[in-house]
Amino acid sequence: MLCAFAYVAAVTGRIPLVLFLKYDPKDIIIAIGGLIFGPLTSFSVALIVSLVEMFTISETGILGFLMNVISSCSFACTAAFVYRKKPDDQELLSGCFAGGGAWSW
Repeated sequence: MLCAFAYVAAVTGRIPLVLFLKYDPKDIIIAIGGLIFGPLTSFSVALIVSLVEMFTISETGILGFLMNVISSCSFACTAAFVYRKKPDDQELLSGCFAGGGAWSW
């Protein structure tokens, strides 16, 4: 179900920013799934949705697939891993900052 929601968000919610860069709202759904069910869920959803995107709406092929998986997992899996250790508000904030740091690094 998370894969379907993330794919629909990717298809309908892409917003072009600069040249080839587009905002992709599927990462929000992937991160929420990871926070609820754990980092393995984030990885699985990111992998499946990116694979389906590669065959349907992607213009970049296998490199776009790899970029999507790495980008989605660097934030969502990191945030879910940090939050999973001790699920409270402080760890949620720490997880989001850690995921943002991993994403921008």
